[in-house]
Amino acid sequence: MLDPKAYFAQWQAAAQQAATIPQLSPEEDTEQDAVLQQVSSLSAVRCAAHVKEKGQNFTSLVAIEALCTMATKSSFKLREDLFRQPHVKALCKKIQELLSQPPPALDLRDLSRAAEALAKFPEEARGNAAMSMGAIANSMSQLNTTDWSADTASKLLWSMARCGDGEEIRKNKHVVSHVVKELVRDKGRRIQELSYDGLVHLLWAVAKARIQKRGVDRQTVHTQESDNFLFQLTSRRICDEIDRIPVTLLADVVQIHHEIGIKNERLFRAICPKIVSKQKELREDQMAKCIKAYTRFMIPLKEQAQGFRTMAIVQKGDFLRPSDKPKPMGKKTYEKPQALYPDTQLHSK
Repeated sequence: MLDPKAYFAQWQAAAQQAATIPQLSPEEDTEQDAVLQQVSSLSAVRCAAHVKEKGQNFTSLVAIEALCTMATKSSFKLREDLFRQPHVKALCKKIQELLSQPPPALDLRDLSRAAEALAKFPEEARGNAAMSMGAIANSMSQLNTTDWSADTASKLLWSMARCGDGEEIRKNKHVVSHVVKELVRDKGRRIQELSYDGLVHLLWAVAKARIQKRGVDRQTVHTQESDNFLFQLTSRRICDEIDRIPVTLLADVVQIHHEIGIKNERLFRAICPKIVSKQKELREDQMAKCIKAYTRFMIPLKEQAQGFRTMAIVQKGDFLRPSDKPKPMGKKTYEKPQALYPDTQLHSK
């Protein structure tokens, strides 16, 4: 039976926790939205300069937005240069503290964005955030499935897989199994919720979680039935929407299938023409990994065959219509050259 006193104590604790969440006034909320929009519109370098000027006054949401701006609008080389700046290091440290002790005002979506942005920076910037990401992912697996989106789960799992050599995500592989089972439920209804980046990140995180290291240069792959179903569902979506997916993500999909050891000939043949035609958009290492994957599964990576280019196409009527009998033309006459003078001209010496 339900204990009224215990229920009231539980309700009172929840009310006190809700009371501790700072509520912004409409004016403050509008001002914060303007600041968030301003930070998101900056470039990575300008955002770092903005952090240097006003970073000490940033709220948690603004700090997360600033780190996301620098993480998404820069290359890894630029992020390494930015991280050498003291104010960017301080910002990363602040995000680490937010992940280790998340305030009640931040929801799971904000925490996943913070984890993803921090994972895109060098390993030194992450600190001990891997354990915090694992704790957040564990708390997500205990929530109701309607309380988190597919992209949020993808970002958290990808962030864990980026930390170290994948040790953290292998420790929390039960969370990966929980997310995969939820996504493939009802014939993969929630697969459509994933963005293209989230789709590829999820596949890579699953592959990292299933690869078990055995010694220095030996590894084994232990997949589950739901993993194979997930790869089948995602391959169908990729084949249906392949014209809208960037070639860099398609190259990552090929590499992920190579790492986990799943051969999908239909998917590989659908991706092949786009990789060959847009190989200039890929880095050399990406193209090399694609060649290695196609070679392993013995699927040709080449241009689509053009057929017989010199074959003549017989149009209707050619060589088929009845020909008329030639009419008699009679003796042919030709025009003869006419002399200019009747006799040969003689000239005196």
